[in-house]
Amino acid sequence: MKNIYLPNFVIALIRTPKLPPNYAQFSVPLSFNKLDLKNYLKNLYGINALGIRSSIRQQAVELTYNNKTRSYARRRSEKRMTVELAEPFIWPEEPKDLSKFDNKLYTNIEKYKEAIREETSDQGRGRWHNKSIRGKLAEAVKEQQAQKAGGSAAAKEELTEVDFDAATRDKP
Repeated sequence: MKNIYLPNFVIALIRTPKLPPNYAQFSVPLSFNKLDLKNYLKNLYGINALGIRSSIRQQAVELTYNNKTRSYARRRSEKRMTVELAEPFIWPEEPKDLSKFDNKLYTNIEKYKEAIREETSDQGRGRWHNKSIRGKLAEAVKEQQAQKAGGSAAAKEELTEVDFDAATRDKP
């Protein structure tokens, strides 16, 4: 009986149109090194790697709000390796019909994520992106302006400048 060892990691081949055909780029786990990838490609796919370059891409800092507190978090870094292949690799044509891949679900998830990003972006800088809150604030401002315009003399006095010298001279 022969033991079979399956990997517990994911390696993804990334479509890179700017690279020549004898280069391929992979997204790999952070713990992966060049020898691991070279061994993986040789033993699993029979691909000879002439050279490998690796880079770690640090993700942007994201601002999150939890119970009225701000916290800054950074998503996990991403490691990519570019492999120089002995034989060129030509990508197949991109499929036109994406219904087989449940593309509708993917696009709905992306729309939902974008809506969440728009709602939460720039909240710490005094900008309101939630349209319902913005509408309520606009109505409240209009009501205040209407009250002040047709309202009492006290509201008009609040808007005029006060002469502090005269006010202090009258009082002992």
